[in-house]
Amino acid sequence: MAFSRFRAAALGAAAITLTLTACAPPGQQGDPGVAATYEGTTVTNVNVANIEEAWAVDTGSKDVANRRQILTIELLRDDLLAKCKELGQPVSLETAKSYADLWITFKGEQGEASDEVVAATQGILALALIAYADPTYATLKEISDNVAKSAVVSPRSGVYSTDALLSSVQQALQSAEGQQLGQFAYTEFQNVSAFTDADRGWFVRN
Repeated sequence: MAFSRFRAAALGAAAITLTLTACAPPGQQGDPGVAATYEGTTVTNVNVANIEEAWAVDTGSKDVANRRQILTIELLRDDLLAKCKELGQPVSLETAKSYADLWITFKGEQGEASDEVVAATQGILALALIAYADPTYATLKEISDNVAKSAVVSPRSGVYSTDALLSSVQQALQSAEGQQLGQFAYTEFQNVSAFTDADRGWFVRN
């Protein structure tokens, strides 16, 4: 697996992340090292840095998800996968690995996808599947509303918004169609983000 290829670089990124998050901004909820929590799942800033680095290494920096995009998939993935299974279209890790490896080839790189990219691809595939299966987005909206209601997100990432998610999904669909990506349409869903800018009033100095 490609996991070991980015381990050293990821440790460097993690060290920087830990330094930057040693102090929380005024009004931030929860642990300053935590990016988001939802229904017992905790995504740390180190997790986010590792996933971002994995995308950079696996795709030769040609297709790297940003912080908001990574968090969107991390928060939605379990619920999306559960819904796919309920619909009779489960997305296994084995399936995700096949698509992740294909993604790397699509970007002109060689080798197998890292564990982080495989896990992210599993969520991305589930998001694409549900978006295509229900053009009304009612299913996706229900899932997202639960996240919006219960997730605790660090202000560093902005504010989680179902409206932002649905708008971003629509853009991904249009982009995939416009580029005629065909079997690679799922790759555009890496770009989906459910976050909008937060009120940065605490940062303003008199």
